Order: sequence, then structure tokens, then C-alpha cells
Amino acid sequence: MRGQRGQTGGKVITEFEKEIRDLQKKLAEIKKDQSVLRLQPCRGDSEIMAKDAKVDELDKRAKNINETIHDLTRKHQLLISESTSRAGNDSPNSSKSS
Repeated sequence: MRGQRGQTGGKVITEFEKEIRDLQKKLAEIKKDQSVLRLQPCRGDSEIMAKDAKVDELDKRAKNINETIHDLTRKHQLLISESTSRAGNDSPNSSKSS
């Protein structure tokens, strides 16, 4: 029974890692799109406003992805620390010294 719970925890940790990697790739794509967009020349106010709107949208998406990555990373670290503390119940003082 205990081994099954460890395997499930390992799967969840692996899923968190995969999701974080996927979000990091999306974030890199957004940053690339932002760079390309910023280098594009604009002629006239309407093009400037359209470009600003696209930049704002990309900024919001990047911010949301960064927040999601941060939350997932925190949950990932919590899962790892919980699984480590379960496995290391023999020495509870070792985790308190950090």
C-alpha cells in the first residue's frame, strides 16, 4: 500500500515537472513574439495603437504564465518535501536544521 502511494506521488511530481516545462516553453515563445513585435516599425497612430495592444496582451499572458509557473513550482517543492519527510521519518531533526 505504501509503495503505491509513493508511485502516485511520483507521478504527480512528474506531471508538475512536465507542466512547468511546457509553460516555460510557452513563456519563451511569448518573449520571442514580444521581441519581434517591438522591432517592427509603425507608420501612423493606428499602427502604434494596434502594436501597443498586442504588446499589452503578450505582457498579460507572460505575467499569467509566470504566476502559474510560480504556483506550480511551489506545489512541486511542497510535494517533494512531503515525500522526503515521509521517507525520512527516522531523522526528523535533519529537515528542521535547514
